[in-house]
Amino acid sequence: MANNERNPQKESMRALLEQDPGLPRTNPTSSYWQTPLHKLSHIQSSSLPSRTEIAVIGSGITGASVTKTILENHPTAQVTVLEARTICSGATGRNGGQLAINAAETYVKTREAVGAEMAGKVVRFNLKTLQAMREVAREFSGEDFPGAQDPEVTDVTKVRAFVDAESFRGMQEGLRELEADHPDLKGIYTIIDSETCQRDHGIHGAVGAVMHSAGSVWPYRLVTNVFNALPAQYPSRLAIEMNTPVTQVTYEPSADAKHPYILHTPRGVVRAAQVAYCTNGYTGHLLPTLRGAVFPLKETMTVQELSPAISRSTPTSWAIHYKPYLDENTGTYADGLTYGMQSAKSGYYFFGGAKCAPDELISSDDTVLVDSSVQFMQESVASLFGREPSDSKIISAWSGVMCFSSDSMPLVGRLPSELTSRAGRGEWICGAYNGYGMPSAWLAGESLAFMMLGQSARDYLPEVFLMSEARLRQRLSVEKSLEFLNAD
Repeated sequence: MANNERNPQKESMRALLEQDPGLPRTNPTSSYWQTPLHKLSHIQSSSLPSRTEIAVIGSGITGASVTKTILENHPTAQVTVLEARTICSGATGRNGGQLAINAAETYVKTREAVGAEMAGKVVRFNLKTLQAMREVAREFSGEDFPGAQDPEVTDVTKVRAFVDAESFRGMQEGLRELEADHPDLKGIYTIIDSETCQRDHGIHGAVGAVMHSAGSVWPYRLVTNVFNALPAQYPSRLAIEMNTPVTQVTYEPSADAKHPYILHTPRGVVRAAQVAYCTNGYTGHLLPTLRGAVFPLKETMTVQELSPAISRSTPTSWAIHYKPYLDENTGTYADGLTYGMQSAKSGYYFFGGAKCAPDELISSDDTVLVDSSVQFMQESVASLFGREPSDSKIISAWSGVMCFSSDSMPLVGRLPSELTSRAGRGEWICGAYNGYGMPSAWLAGESLAFMMLGQSARDYLPEVFLMSEARLRQRLSVEKSLEFLNAD
């Protein structure tokens, strides 16, 4: 194609990537995890605090981690958590509930981008974060915390099934390279063939699979348990302000040099010394320079009941990997992965993924349930277990917004003034987990909190996650996002 020739598909994708994600919508689809709503769902102070040392925008896993870490590691710091909707109503309260890594599938690409040593550090960070998630879930659901709900932490065997030979070979190559570069990571995965998939695991239609240790959790309960405990521990230092969307952040040090940032909300303004953006898929609204370099992707979660039921002796979770494809008959795009687990208590299957039009995929609107994605999830579960779609009953379905970056790495650290267009050095970001927030967000948030307290990033944090002007110029751009989405 000539350079001066327009590519309508690419231009359409560019427009979707660069659009303002807006604020979280006020009437999202109802997530099974958030039923019933926690007692803190609408909590707010009688009047909005006029000043705070740390303003945390967002109340999901990241916001909870940043808040907890700052309160525990500074003797006087005041923290105000601001959330546009109810507590933990964004990605954390709408995700798949899986504690799992994706190292083998992504290792080769990650190594090409950042080198073998750093690619190994990313894997170790993910493993460490998953362990931290288990520890936090168990700690805050103990007897010392009245009103805590059971987060249902379950150790499971995850079976990643591949339905096409090319995807299976790519995973095997990634596993060989991972183990060759990092012998200490050998033994994470076990490869099984098609016959073993069906005979031992009841999986139909796979050319092969890998198994690895993983877990599942009720993510909403994990986070609400943390926020339920913190006010009693730090009653004079923590304000939790739900239904308080931050519509704009401005910088005016002349009026108050100690609290130069002004967070504008419908309830009034809050002046802050520092601001942490834990806004994930909605980041581009308050930080427009990042639009296109980070972008929302919307997927669908379902809760399904199979009849007749399948009994298993070992708790299991699943992933179905396939080559992404465009269904030209319907104009819908399937992104290459569906994922799920079975609740040990209810027996229900929680499966998520997407098969929808591009403008439904690159979207921050979680008020809409995409019928084609719900149908695809129902068909995926039936196909996985050799059933008919009619064998599955939809118990619940909802949409959720993730955040991706053009270089496939989370963003953690101080925001450069080049990006904020503000002279101050008190704005920070933690987000863009590229579909894998559970093995990244908690320790990323913890590390960010220490950085906000004037300390170095934790040793465990991969340096490639750190935000910088160089990264902004070299690795974060709408052009690279288009390459990521293969829209050339």
